[in-house]
Amino acid sequence: MPLKIKIFVWQLLRDRLPSGTEVLKRHGPSNGLCPLCLVPEMGTRILFSCIAAPARSCFVREALGPEWEAHDLAEFLQVRATQVGPLASTR
Repeated sequence: MPLKIKIFVWQLLRDRLPSGTEVLKRHGPSNGLCPLCLVPEMGTRILFSCIAAPARSCFVREALGPEWEAHDLAEFLQVRATQVGPLASTR
């Protein structure tokens, strides 16, 4: 797995992606809300629950392959934990 993907997953698991709520905590230019849904913007919500999440999953499939698509964080972690073979170590 590329280092930038490992870092992204690490940030996702710790809810440290630069989402609206994280930017707001650091007094940045954000009200903490998703501009599309008007609910608190958090990393897992951006990737799995937001109305734009299906469009984002297209980019994930294109960049990493269909085996990286997940419908929620639990499914994502389960697939990653049980994945073996060259795909697990090379992507």
